[in-house]
Amino acid sequence: MAVKVGFIGTGGIANAHLSRLARIKDAEVAALCDVEEERLKGAQEKYGGRIYTDYRKMLEKEELDCVYICIPPFAHQDIELDIAQREIPFFIEKPVHLCVERAEKVEKAVREKNLITSVGYVLRYMDTVEKARQILRGKRIALALGRYFGEVPGEGKSWYSIKEKSGGQIVEQATHVVDLMRYLVGEIDQVYAQGFSGLNRFENYDVEDASITVFRFENEAIGSLSCNWLLWGYFPLLEIITKGMRMQLSTSSLKIFFPNREEEFREKDDPMLLEDQIFIEAVKSGDSSKIKSDYSDGLKTLRVTLAANRSMEKGRVIKLSRR
Repeated sequence: MAVKVGFIGTGGIANAHLSRLARIKDAEVAALCDVEEERLKGAQEKYGGRIYTDYRKMLEKEELDCVYICIPPFAHQDIELDIAQREIPFFIEKPVHLCVERAEKVEKAVREKNLITSVGYVLRYMDTVEKARQILRGKRIALALGRYFGEVPGEGKSWYSIKEKSGGQIVEQATHVVDLMRYLVGEIDQVYAQGFSGLNRFENYDVEDASITVFRFENEAIGSLSCNWLLWGYFPLLEIITKGMRMQLSTSSLKIFFPNREEEFREKDDPMLLEDQIFIEAVKSGDSSKIKSDYSDGLKTLRVTLAANRSMEKGRVIKLSRR
């Protein structure tokens, strides 16, 4: 029997998932919801399903096995709580929220209901990332150097450029690199960040043009994250350094540098397809063991990225409490 899927949000990232669910035989798009009717009808024409402009009505009228939440950060409000109270498993795109306290309420509800959840940290599903984990196993990591370079999304005409709505580049985009640091290096317990502004001049723009964040990990490794919206395209990268080895991860390859040689592994899979396949199978079987980031884990990454924002605001180191 097919897993009946509902979508809240039918924008760009939702379409990326919808196109992959169309290739998964056990998935059926049963319902779609969006506040923009034209976009909603366009998604229906491609993928089917009944349409709604109010997610509450969709939840009331449809018997859904799971829900995909693919909306901008500012739009979450109580959507996840409403879904959790109905005991419906859900997939949520990153970041999981813009407010740690409200996200913690969601996490509590998810735990109480024992719900299957998955967060869209798609880079964890790259085969090169798993290769990196194997190579790093047992090694003491000294340094992690992350970056996320790119352009201003929407040329300053979208919610990305308003910090209250997006959280800024670290929270909305570079969160992928922060999450990989946690996944490959370990948990972060201290954050210090500084921002730079003044080159981008848009009417609705109050985020940093560039930033540098320094991390200390619980295992005593140290790291940094450099970000900017001053270039073109998008260039995420993570370098990890240990004794006698430098590892470089991009979205296309894993490169490993030794004193007298280097190795390269090219990304072969479609990580988002794998991410969706694993979530749908988890909903169908009740076994979530292959999901690589659930809601609780996604909340840990949110705490780190919001701590970077808080550090920039207060001009001091932010210490993260263990949970």
